Amino acid sequence: MSLISPFSGWSRNFALLAVAVAGVGFFFGVQLTLFNNFVVERLGIEPHELGYVEALREVPGFLNVLFVALMIRWAPSIVAAVALAVMGMGLAAYSWVDSVTMLALLSVIWSVGFHCWVPLEQAMGLTLSPEGEKGKWLGQLRSVASAAWLLAIGTCILILKYVGYEGMFALAGLVTVGGGAALLFASRKRPTEPGPRFVFRRRYRLYYALNFLQGCRKQMFITFAIFALVKVHGMPVETTMVLFLVNQALITLTGPFLGRLVDRYGERVMLSASYAGLVIVFAGYALIDHRPTLYVLYCIDNLIFFGSIALNTYVYRITDRADLQPTLSMGVTMNHLAAVVAPLVGGIAWYHFGYEVIFISGSILAMISLIVSQWVPPAAGRPLPVVATEAA
Repeated sequence: MSLISPFSGWSRNFALLAVAVAGVGFFFGVQLTLFNNFVVERLGIEPHELGYVEALREVPGFLNVLFVALMIRWAPSIVAAVALAVMGMGLAAYSWVDSVTMLALLSVIWSVGFHCWVPLEQAMGLTLSPEGEKGKWLGQLRSVASAAWLLAIGTCILILKYVGYEGMFALAGLVTVGGGAALLFASRKRPTEPGPRFVFRRRYRLYYALNFLQGCRKQMFITFAIFALVKVHGMPVETTMVLFLVNQALITLTGPFLGRLVDRYGERVMLSASYAGLVIVFAGYALIDHRPTLYVLYCIDNLIFFGSIALNTYVYRITDRADLQPTLSMGVTMNHLAAVVAPLVGGIAWYHFGYEVIFISGSILAMISLIVSQWVPPAAGRPLPVVATEAA
């Protein structure tokens, strides 16, 4: 009896998108795995300084609406290839970081490329996947990214002691540029009738609100969860790499399955499950000192990524097709309106009141998100894609 690959049926363009996604997975496999130990060991960074760096890094998120205008002149695949080249070169330049100021500058540079890439990846993933299986295919992309992340962590474990932080950042930058280059061979078709560059409609307000709340909550965790493990609980870089290895292995194995759950049960159920889990995760980080338990909570946070898949499939169902790309970009912009403020306020709050206040606030925000998500139409009542254009 032959086994059927969970990735069978991919088109050539979707496969090339997966190569690019793998490049980004390798990027973050190195950047997020090594970043906190790097900035603590090499720069002796303090919480409020980290908050400033992360706030500045999120500023390019405001440019997402402007990035849509590039698609009027160039194909999405070309814009995405350039975006990943900027990402890769920005990370490779970490090899020369010797101050918090330089760290912030280079972080902003690669962040410009990343924030251009995010709505492009979302839009290409949605448009290149078949109807009725979009959650599954987006889950497969997440698994591809996680597999590349696993490869990156394994590479860190094997060669970090030989090439150092600088060599790993340079390698990750090169791989990211290579992933972007794959998109140069993808279709360069542009929309025959380009949609609006800017979309802000009242009927998408729930999507905007959930993205805003996600930005606050996500940035708090990304910025301070691993940093707290390193700075407060003394987690060494070897343990950091093993934690990321286990975490990404779990995501790789569960990605397609969790994506299918979104298709089966609908966005409201899966968003509710995601936010309920996050309430517990954040509370645990505020109240628990037992390091192994915190490791488990970190993995749980990353396993309930299906909330972001549910947000993407939700907006796909409610938008006009011409609105999809600019609406995704506006969602990212709303996300980063919060993401700029969260690390800045969080770093200052940690400095004055201790790290616990950050995670208590995150738990409260997750509870608010759980309440707001109840306005998402249930699975049986989800609206079909709208054909006619509605006035803002």
